[in-house]
Amino acid sequence: MTQSFDTEFLPQSDSLPLVAKPADPKRRSRKDLMKLIKAEGDWLEKTVAEHAAVLFRGFAIDTPKDFEKVAGTILPALKPYVEGQSPRTKVRGNVYTSTEYPKHLRITMHSELSYSKEPPSKLIFYCETPSTEGGETPISDCRKVYEDMPVELRDKFENLGVKYVKNMPGDDKGLGKSWMDHFETTSKKKVEKYLEENEISFEWLDDGMLRTESVRPAVRKHPVTGEMVWYNQSNLWHVSNFEEQRRKTLLQICGEEKLPTHCYFGDGSLMSDEDLDTVRNVMWDAAVIFPWQAGDLLVVD
Repeated sequence: MTQSFDTEFLPQSDSLPLVAKPADPKRRSRKDLMKLIKAEGDWLEKTVAEHAAVLFRGFAIDTPKDFEKVAGTILPALKPYVEGQSPRTKVRGNVYTSTEYPKHLRITMHSELSYSKEPPSKLIFYCETPSTEGGETPISDCRKVYEDMPVELRDKFENLGVKYVKNMPGDDKGLGKSWMDHFETTSKKKVEKYLEENEISFEWLDDGMLRTESVRPAVRKHPVTGEMVWYNQSNLWHVSNFEEQRRKTLLQICGEEKLPTHCYFGDGSLMSDEDLDTVRNVMWDAAVIFPWQAGDLLVVD
């Protein structure tokens, strides 16, 4: 319970996100929210772990600078988007645009940076200007995804893990983000140091491309609650995520060996299209979709 916020659920869901609005209409400025978050830090940690997401709504968070300050109150050490594969623009500090993707396409559900050795414990989203049409950010409770996944398929993922393979061009003319954009540096030594520290095998190819491979868990135990969660990006990385014509074109241009991203089970065995379609369907079935409002700030476990 909290006396600082009025809480409720959205009409679309009675589980997540929990909506937190100012209990006192006079205390809705960015500075007010920062003070309330500092005072209610234990409540926020517990609530995010319990509900998986908290949506702060009705506060005056008007600019990316406002967002950065509030986000820094929640997560004092905001991290850069190193190793991230999505095309994004750095707005300021460690604040980035959302994935810059054609608006007529849908981004499949995924656990952000789950392919990294130490994924972020929280994500924070902000809406400066709501879209007039579409533009939602669907979220799913990955505890429910784990529970709803067919047991035989879930066990296979859990036992084998996922091998992520990435090919990053050495310039901006190749397919996908360059390795310089991925790691926010032009230094090969810095990249190699990062890869070694994060248990990622790598190879520099003759055309300047960087190829990496890493094996990560497909499910994880929540560090606070001990609950099992579905936690991987196989359905996003696998070439079957592309519509049929684009998939054929990519394979013709790159071959499987040089796809920008692809994945296998942790032992190197192939994943079937059917299994990954099942994963996508279970994740979408668990999704909660809601329209953004200006100033919304969403904290996701």
